[in-house]
Amino acid sequence: MQVAWKAIEADADVVSSDGETVGQVSRVVGDATADVFTGLAILVGSFGGERFVAAERVSGIWANRVELDLPASALEDLPKHEDTPVVRWRPGPLGGIFSRIFGRRR
Repeated sequence: MQVAWKAIEADADVVSSDGETVGQVSRVVGDATADVFTGLAILVGSFGGERFVAAERVSGIWANRVELDLPASALEDLPKHEDTPVVRWRPGPLGGIFSRIFGRRR
């Protein structure tokens, strides 16, 4: 029985469209609070590192298996997965960036 993206288990098998097990899920990428599934980071081979598979390429989800609409040969062309850095900004004592650039008006 297929499940929602939030139920994908760690190390679930990733299966290509030609039926080959091509890796394991290392991370599920998305925003669980907003229920937005962005894709998967998958481990490919022993030294292949993490590759990113966009949600649009996922054709089926089971708790212990994810199927892709890509053949095994296409995985080499997938981009490496990189975490997006989180930038947090808080205005300083001068009231923000515009105050710093243009000076504080009195």
